[in-house]
Amino acid sequence: MLSISIIRQHKQHRLLNNSVKYCYNRCRNALSSRIVEPTNHNNDEFTMRQRKQRRDKIARLISWGHWFTFFNILVALVIGLFYVDAAETPGSALGVIYLLVSWLGHFAFLPFVFFIILIFPFCMLVPYPRILRGIASLVASIGLLALIADMLFYRQYGFHLNTYSLSQLALDAETAFTGASFLILLGMLLTFIVVLVFELGLANLAYKRLDRLQTKHWGISVSAVFVLCFLTSHTIHIWADAVFYTPITKQDDLFPLSYPTTAKTLMNKHGLLDDQQAVTTDRLLREIDTLELTYPSAALLCAKQADVVDTLIVTMDVLDSDRVEQMSSLTTVPWPILGQLDATSGAFELRYGLPDLYMAAMAKARQEPAYIERLHDYDIRVVPSLPAAIDSDTKTIWWAQLEHLTETDARAIEAAIATGMRVFVLGLTNQNAPAQGFSEDSMRVPLYVANVELQPQQLAQLVDIMPTVVGHYMNCAEGTKTWSLGQDLAKHETEWPMIASYGSQLVIYTEAERIVIDQDATTRMFQGAEEMPNAVPLTPILINALRDVKRFSATGE
Repeated sequence: MLSISIIRQHKQHRLLNNSVKYCYNRCRNALSSRIVEPTNHNNDEFTMRQRKQRRDKIARLISWGHWFTFFNILVALVIGLFYVDAAETPGSALGVIYLLVSWLGHFAFLPFVFFIILIFPFCMLVPYPRILRGIASLVASIGLLALIADMLFYRQYGFHLNTYSLSQLALDAETAFTGASFLILLGMLLTFIVVLVFELGLANLAYKRLDRLQTKHWGISVSAVFVLCFLTSHTIHIWADAVFYTPITKQDDLFPLSYPTTAKTLMNKHGLLDDQQAVTTDRLLREIDTLELTYPSAALLCAKQADVVDTLIVTMDVLDSDRVEQMSSLTTVPWPILGQLDATSGAFELRYGLPDLYMAAMAKARQEPAYIERLHDYDIRVVPSLPAAIDSDTKTIWWAQLEHLTETDARAIEAAIATGMRVFVLGLTNQNAPAQGFSEDSMRVPLYVANVELQPQQLAQLVDIMPTVVGHYMNCAEGTKTWSLGQDLAKHETEWPMIASYGSQLVIYTEAERIVIDQDATTRMFQGAEEMPNAVPLTPILINALRDVKRFSATGE
């Protein structure tokens, strides 16, 4: 009986335990369901809280980006001082003021543009502080390295960095000693590492001190000064460009990535430049009378072309077209080439690639064409005669000035063409007296070529011949702008307006008309052979052409 009682108590105890466990599990599940499954209202609050946290995070990163950019602006301004130090003295108080204002505005603008384009989007797309600081430091390091390299190159050569200047730097380095270009690359790599470490430190410091920086109120004031300087510099340049004020306009190429604003067309439309036209024209002509050279305008940074052949240039005072056309290997150029009033002026224009208004100044300075020295560096000779014998030498530019084309001369030209030599045959003057207004037809001279491919032109000049010839032998950083007013006819089409000088008169050719500027600064306009009475030339066209023709004047740009 006792055993039966014990068994019954054990069963009752087990049932009680099972009931307790069942109740416990039910309670736990009920509580768990309440905790794990929030209501829809709580879900909305949770989502809104997450969005607010993300917005605050992005706002904080953008604020950090502003301060990081601000500190890089200060670094860029320090580097910019080396450009200012290398600049030519402006020559006037206004020029100095513009230089300082432009320095502040430009070197504040460059880092800000990089922030807007390269860093600001990452603040929205990658809102992770560590990753963003690394990306921003890398971008800033690349930018500062490029700025430092450009500054050093500009101080040495007077040019900003581009593909041609880099090749010239490598060439000069290897000329100094073998392996110098490798040392330059190694130096740039080490500089990049130093700059990157500096930028990482700057980025981290700005982030850690952001709360303290956000309490500063002078950041907005300083930024306003930068913006004001930027706008002021461009406004001043609009005026200087309009009135041909060279102490300011000659600074156009001083800073890297600098594109000063011009607004001649807009100002002319509103009648703001008409009063300056006569003053500007008169001053230009007075300065031409006492022209002082700045030639070439900068050092020629050129790279030698591969696979070149010899060139033969044959000129005559007046070309006998009937005799030349008997040589079937020559092809006539169908578009007009503007000749000169006399053969001496024509020969000067062809050889130098400059209008004849520079002829007296070049003779006084005993200045040779700037391309001669660079060609000599590449062992390319310029020989003033017909080739006596044709060989495989591809190191010569032959230039023969003939009175008449004899049978012997014709055979020499045909032999040169047969060997693949590039040949130009042309006259320097038109045998007829120029018509009123120096029309294209009255100034036109014939040009024949062989083994030469030229771009179709509407109009060309004698000053375009040597740029076309030299362009076959070397590519230069600034094209031919540092030594010629002409253009390479094999690479470029006609650019309007085109300016020519005939003795004491200047003529501006446009697609529709011609503007003749007399020595007393009066202007006349022509369409064809007809003069247009009471017509007034557009001021932007006039000033642009006058500025271009003075490119190699000490008072020009």
